[in-house]
Amino acid sequence: MMELRPSERRTEDLLDLARRSARAAGDAIRAEFGRRSITQRRGKHDVQLRADLVAHEVIVKLLSEECPEISIVSEEGSRSGWLSEGPIWAVDPLDGTNNFGYGVAHCAVILSLFVGQRVRLAVVHDPLMGREFCASDTQPFQSSATAVTDPGEATVSLVSGYSEQARARAEQLWPTINRTCKRVLNLWAPGLDVALVADGAIDAMVCLDADLLDVCGGAYILKSAGGCLLDATGNELVITRSMHSLPVSFVAARSHLLARHLLQMLNEGLSTGNKE
Repeated sequence: MMELRPSERRTEDLLDLARRSARAAGDAIRAEFGRRSITQRRGKHDVQLRADLVAHEVIVKLLSEECPEISIVSEEGSRSGWLSEGPIWAVDPLDGTNNFGYGVAHCAVILSLFVGQRVRLAVVHDPLMGREFCASDTQPFQSSATAVTDPGEATVSLVSGYSEQARARAEQLWPTINRTCKRVLNLWAPGLDVALVADGAIDAMVCLDADLLDVCGGAYILKSAGGCLLDATGNELVITRSMHSLPVSFVAARSHLLARHLLQMLNEGLSTGNKE
């Protein structure tokens, strides 16, 4: 077992633990792919599957055994750890639950470590495609992909939260993005999508009212790679622990120029829609 002082642990050891935990969870749920074994309905569009719970249990067991003094906040468990003063693991056991249940291979297991207000390391692991994206303060994410700067050449992911307000805003923005950009995706796995932006597989992302647990890991990986995360006012968005009770919205891109082009375009689209 590792020494139980989170502030003194080697970042590399903690990143390795996060990667092992994500991979073990992915291995445990892979056979469930395409099965809608619903254990709880949380709303009109949101469900919990047996795979969510299995992944949660695997991750919590490993983290608790090796880092018992680091609190765990999970989408499928307690969130009281947000209020603690020490480091916390932030876990989304299965980003893209609906995709997983319907047999759409676009999902991920995501772990992030907050120390103080900031994320210090993160892992986004795709258990189906074998993709893994990770970064830490000592090991930034590297990508050799060329950053697209022209919206007309960009593939953009548009993701909203489950609220009717967020979905309505996404529907309002869709025509503007579709008219201007090369391609618009609606993939419903925000954490994985931000990581794919960092990797260059997707050029940009528009995120409306996500939960912090869904996006904190992917956002950290993007920023570690030198990417851009803008809030609605055009300021660089800094993901912090205190945002856990707030909806998180942003425009993300590897290119700062593309992010600002998209934000301007979206604000104009919302303004036009509100006048109609």
